[in-house]
Amino acid sequence: MQSDLFSAANEIISSQKKVTALNFIIAFNNETIEKKYGTLINDLIVKSNNCVIYIEHADFISQRNRLFNVFIVDNFKSFNRIYSRISSDTFVIDGLYLIIFIENISMSDIEQATRLLWDLFIYNVNFLLKDSGEINLITFMPFTKEMNCGNTRPKIINQYVNGSFWSEVQYYPEKLTNLFQCPVKVVTFNAPPMMMIKYSDDSFQLYGVDGEMMTALAKELNFKIDVHHISDLIRWGSLVNGTSTGAMRMVINNEVDLTVGMYTITYQRSKLMTSSEFYYSVPFILIVPPGSTLTSLEKLFRPFQLHVWILLLLIFVIAFITVIIIRFQSKSVQDFVFGKNNRSPILNILNGFLGSTQTILPKRNFARYLLITYLLFCLVKRSLYQGALFQFLQKDEQKSEIQSIDELVEKGFKVYMLPSSLEHTQNMKFKNQRRAVNSTVLSEKRLETLNPLSQHAVSSSLEQILYYNKLNYKNNTLTVCREYLFTFQYGIYFRKNSYLTKMFNKKISLFKTAGLIDYWSSDFISNKYLNMKIDSDGPKKLNMEHLLGSFELLAAGALITIIIFIFEILAVKFRIKSMQMFFEFFV
Repeated sequence: MQSDLFSAANEIISSQKKVTALNFIIAFNNETIEKKYGTLINDLIVKSNNCVIYIEHADFISQRNRLFNVFIVDNFKSFNRIYSRISSDTFVIDGLYLIIFIENISMSDIEQATRLLWDLFIYNVNFLLKDSGEINLITFMPFTKEMNCGNTRPKIINQYVNGSFWSEVQYYPEKLTNLFQCPVKVVTFNAPPMMMIKYSDDSFQLYGVDGEMMTALAKELNFKIDVHHISDLIRWGSLVNGTSTGAMRMVINNEVDLTVGMYTITYQRSKLMTSSEFYYSVPFILIVPPGSTLTSLEKLFRPFQLHVWILLLLIFVIAFITVIIIRFQSKSVQDFVFGKNNRSPILNILNGFLGSTQTILPKRNFARYLLITYLLFCLVKRSLYQGALFQFLQKDEQKSEIQSIDELVEKGFKVYMLPSSLEHTQNMKFKNQRRAVNSTVLSEKRLETLNPLSQHAVSSSLEQILYYNKLNYKNNTLTVCREYLFTFQYGIYFRKNSYLTKMFNKKISLFKTAGLIDYWSSDFISNKYLNMKIDSDGPKKLNMEHLLGSFELLAAGALITIIIFIFEILAVKFRIKSMQMFFEFFV
């Protein structure tokens, strides 16, 4: 009978073709029994030579992950010795386990063993044992049609009779593909646009990217979502100095099964919880104030770019220098170039550019050609300028916002963020300018960035900004620094080593491959709302604010004219020849 027990074990082990390493862990309380079955145990190990074999004693288990494990024990007490050494550092929790009991063991002990293993989320486990002359293969099914949720009652799934098992069913059947409407406790909160909760009477609806995904997971795996809505002021919570708060505390303390809602996958969180594979990537950014509004004079220079103004200035400088040089030539040369009796060529250059009339027209063809060419040039430039200026005056043009992190640091901006974001930004250039605040204060600071004079920035993920701008694009929109900090990867956090992780990951991978995550996100997020400019519904009437720059320019010109006029009077009154000659020459 004992040889049949080991033959049955060999058949189960041999059926796992993909196994590359096999871990035998032996525990006996009775040395006599250990010696008695030593030869059979050695034969079993020798027959399993199609992969790498590890043989260890229960009291000397090294720290490495073990995927396929065979425990050989004589009684429940021996099993407990191995059980006390099980952790995620030494075993793959959702790996395969075959537990061979050499001596007779009661079903109550087996049920106690299944409860202990389920407490560690170990479910791919089979017990091979003798019972009333029969060799039974026993497991437990945690979820069944009878709404047995977390059921650990032992169940015989096969028997070894006459040298073979009576059934060719899977030795390790799938147990978590259908949860039969068992409740899964989910702690979550409102975190638009990823997670939003809408209550109506006694029911609720999850929407947003995370909400749609959770609903789809519940449908695919056939479980009921038991929502635990934590305060939106606490939300994720934080992990500081070994303590936890918020939704993460509830997961770590085993109060719920998982938490979802815009969770970034981090090293610190993954030490205390188990994360799913990431399903959504998004940049982490800083909200900055928009550029300040242009002054009235700055608007006058807006139609042309800087290099155009430089080129125009260069043309005037060349024209003035040419006039000065020719003024030192003979009168016949001046008449040939300027035209006869043209005493103010410099003023005429300015008049032509501004569209004023020419009081004295040249008689010679060369002078006429120069004048016509110059006037046509000025006409084109003036028309382009006037057309562009009219459009710019009607727009609320602004200066450029902060473009880089270096610029933000240089200007000494404070950077507000949630405590959970401190972990991600501890090596950033602005680390000394960070301020940790709660979500209420953060929302207030975010709205303050709408003021161009604000001197702080607010951290955020990109999709939150896009969603806010989508809802408020007719009133106000948030501006972001164009230099992104890094990319967030969102995931679901489960209790440590949760049995849900593997099946959730399979479904999430399918959702990603099918494009469902992107499809759900398209309902709430669009890149067209990034740093968008709010346009008016129609043309605006020009008011004093629009035209203030031209009045300022007129006032400046009038002031210069008065000053020149005063100097002319003084030059004549006090007979200052040099000043008279200067005005005669240029004016």
